[in-house]
Amino acid sequence: MTAQALPTFSVGIKFSGGADNAGWSLGYGALGSVQLGEPDDPNLYIDVASDVRAITINRGRSRELEQYQAGTASVVLDDRAREYDPLNLSGTYVSGGVTQVKPGRRIRIKATHPTTLTQYSIFTGTIRDWQLGYNRTDATTTAQCSDAMTDLANVDITTTTTAGLSGVAAGEVLGVAGIGLLSVDAGIATLQATTFTNVSALSAMQVIEASEQGSVYADEANVLQFADRHAILKETRSNTSQATFGTGNLPYIDIALDYSSDLIKNNVTVTRTGGVAQTSTNATSVTAYGKKSYDLSAMALSTDVQALSTADYIVSVYKEPAVRVSSITIASQYHADTMTQALSRQIRDRVTVQFAPPGGGTISQELLIDGIEHSVSPQGQMSTRFTFSSASLVQGWALGFGALDTTTILAF
Repeated sequence: MTAQALPTFSVGIKFSGGADNAGWSLGYGALGSVQLGEPDDPNLYIDVASDVRAITINRGRSRELEQYQAGTASVVLDDRAREYDPLNLSGTYVSGGVTQVKPGRRIRIKATHPTTLTQYSIFTGTIRDWQLGYNRTDATTTAQCSDAMTDLANVDITTTTTAGLSGVAAGEVLGVAGIGLLSVDAGIATLQATTFTNVSALSAMQVIEASEQGSVYADEANVLQFADRHAILKETRSNTSQATFGTGNLPYIDIALDYSSDLIKNNVTVTRTGGVAQTSTNATSVTAYGKKSYDLSAMALSTDVQALSTADYIVSVYKEPAVRVSSITIASQYHADTMTQALSRQIRDRVTVQFAPPGGGTISQELLIDGIEHSVSPQGQMSTRFTFSSASLVQGWALGFGALDTTTILAF
């Protein structure tokens, strides 16, 4: 194996622009790849990579049943010339005597593979905070950034969604919130018309997400994704392993396993707005592990039958503990192939992880990427950590996709 150089990073900051969600989407949908009313000209992004000392990126979630969090990035800049000091009105990023080093500026981080020269987007979002650090011999400014999930949390909405598939409600909430870049699945669950009054758009989306048992997150290009619960069954990158790590395949430098009772859920209650609480219990699991309750209330589901189906589904998946690979860390620079994996993998990609315990044997698991962390140190080293949920816990077979057999149930 031949060690790789670092990727060539492009860290573009739009010093002259405003917030990502300042636009308007016609009909609450996505219009191309930019917001209507403000073309996002790539020429307006100024590359500050020559001043970058370190980059840390964290996107996704850490385990099953958690909701996806806002993706974050931290970019440490050399500021000995005070270019990123808002008090320096003689610097490069000053217009009309006013500093352009302000919170709310857009940022794009891209990485060009050192061997294939393919460029990948690894984070897009908004600078929320500039942290100035001075001592007697050095100066840095750290841009603290987050993606569109923060925008959702920061805007309160009042709206009543239209009854129909969950994708209808998701598109309406995102439209009212002013999110211009979005990708919305049609949805599987049928929802009732739901009124949200002075609540954050993120809270509203999380109600829709839980009702659908889908996913809401911002991708590496800051496109707000609403994926329905069948997406991981139908999309090739989610239903077919895209790479294999460990035991003669792509190497990793650290692996973490989880075998705890935290994910056992054997007494699940789902209540829809205006409905009767629906509870599903697995008596065998309760006897073996004690009652492990999980409640979802104020769901937007249209019928109690759907609420009970949701409860049954959660119990069927989480009634037993399982040994899970919770994360691996790869040395991105180890080889061209590991660098490709570090830069190209996306949330909800399926991969295979193998490991050989000291006592003998090889264990192999197929997993879904739930989180991606990149760390580029001042010493010029890059590592990438993937956190996982177990693909074996995704029970269900959608008509026309995959295979229905004795270990796979028909998806609800």
